[in-house]
Amino acid sequence: MAVLLGICKGNDIDIKRMYQRVQHRGRDAFQTSHIQHNFIATAKNDSDLVLKESSGLYSDQHVLVGVAGAILDNNYRRLTPKDLHKGFVEKGIHGLLNQIQGAYVIAIVANGKLHLVRDATGQRTIYYYKASGQFSFCVESKGIQSLSSFSPALNVKSVFQYFSYSFIPMHDTMLQGIKELPAGCCLTYDLKSEEVKIDRFFKLESFEKIYNEDIEYWKERVRREVQQEVDDKLKGQDSVGVFLSGGLDSSIIAAQVAQRHTKKVHTFSIHFGKKYLNELEYAKQVADRYNTIHHEVEITPKKFIPHMRRTIWHLDDPIGDPITIPNCELAKYASDFVPVIFNGEGSDPCYGGPKNIPMLLNHWYGGIERERNFREKAYLASYRRGYKHLKELLSPELLEQFDEEEHLESVLKPFFNEPELNFLDKLMSINIRLKGAHLILPKVERMLGASGLPAIAPFFTQAITQSSMEMPSEYKLYQGVEKYILKQAFAEDIPSEIINRPKSGMRVPVRYWFQGEMKGYKKKILNPKAIKQAGIFNPETIKLLLKYSSEKGLERHGLLTWMIMTFEIWRQIFIEKQEV
Repeated sequence: MAVLLGICKGNDIDIKRMYQRVQHRGRDAFQTSHIQHNFIATAKNDSDLVLKESSGLYSDQHVLVGVAGAILDNNYRRLTPKDLHKGFVEKGIHGLLNQIQGAYVIAIVANGKLHLVRDATGQRTIYYYKASGQFSFCVESKGIQSLSSFSPALNVKSVFQYFSYSFIPMHDTMLQGIKELPAGCCLTYDLKSEEVKIDRFFKLESFEKIYNEDIEYWKERVRREVQQEVDDKLKGQDSVGVFLSGGLDSSIIAAQVAQRHTKKVHTFSIHFGKKYLNELEYAKQVADRYNTIHHEVEITPKKFIPHMRRTIWHLDDPIGDPITIPNCELAKYASDFVPVIFNGEGSDPCYGGPKNIPMLLNHWYGGIERERNFREKAYLASYRRGYKHLKELLSPELLEQFDEEEHLESVLKPFFNEPELNFLDKLMSINIRLKGAHLILPKVERMLGASGLPAIAPFFTQAITQSSMEMPSEYKLYQGVEKYILKQAFAEDIPSEIINRPKSGMRVPVRYWFQGEMKGYKKKILNPKAIKQAGIFNPETIKLLLKYSSEKGLERHGLLTWMIMTFEIWRQIFIEKQEV
């Protein structure tokens, strides 16, 4: 939740303007330092103190180090900015990165260069912008947007990506010029030549399979690594909470936190009212088993509509997953009880979760005659977002700029062409580096961060992702059983009913909301005049969606409407600069 921001060839006025835009992340201990007008600033809030995070600055006359987050050495000893300064001076940037782990972003100015680093899995985010002889960076892109040198313009390529993935993968954002540093990468900016170079220091394809160990070894290793992360984050804690959906992943984390914490744990489950399907009975089984202080929180449009614009502002880029807004409301509720939240995010990408089996079947049995980029097309279709409806959804003017291979498939090609990985591990690499680092982790960080809560994801650490790549594939998908090793490793900790039932996901009843409680709000945001003026969407298709018509092959009307509405609110705030 801490702040890290900076600007090369800037001044104190620029830095303070950036900080004011993101000070919700760090309200205390704002500090700034510079070497020859190359500024770095940090700030933290109470939650960083609770987690003993390393946020802060350290400098001498030659090297300036700024940190936001928690950094540990390979023996899980916490490192300070002073420790990182010493490590950089002695070993250089790559030598330093080989010896650290954690959830962090780092900025170092030294020897005429700026080094910008994002942690291995992307638990923290950092954005950057190069223009007018300056280079700026910030943990949220809205900090960069506050600079006088920045003028907001829509990145059309990212529109196609958003409606295909429901998020924007890799380097791009929805605003032209602002880039997101991918997870496990180090950016080096030469202050003299203004050249930008990006190196990936955490490479999933570099880990060799360990075939000489049996399943007992892997069960024990997975348990140990998850418990190590839980234990580390529980040190010195008083009250902690867990988001408990009732699914496999959150149930495992709730069980581990409850068993390993010395005090009662709060668990929080979400539902949308008695008339909609929910998983409360499964969550309650876990809560009762571990005697947690359990909260069942009903989320309705009446509760979140007044805050919806503000929530989307917090996200920076639009995210099309409907659970995002309700989870922001859940975080707001939980912040009255606990300073820290654990969650179960990350086990799907790391341990062979849903959607891998359909991709494998397509890979093996998809027929002899394969169209160009058939794997990339199949993967995009597996998201079941707006990919198959792009030509109906978007305006003819926008579609004139659309190149499917360049804008969508080129993102996936390097993963599918990676020679060192088998097909399942290629899918895992995509899910970890794309979905994990650009949807799951940023979404959780933002939605909890809006309420001042740090998010802890024990399934999505550097150690876990490394072991998941070293693990033989048959332990991840065994005879069609998804996340087989995870189920085996924690079988004694949670009810067998939860272990054995298929993943259902949190089903947000957007279709019914748009036909009832959100009908008026939907029409207000997607009114014909606004849609035509924006020039992004095909007005006729929007009319069909609002009528729930199946013309043009339209389906999943509620989800598509939610994605369009989220985008349109984002556009009004960030492009048209309307009030939040």
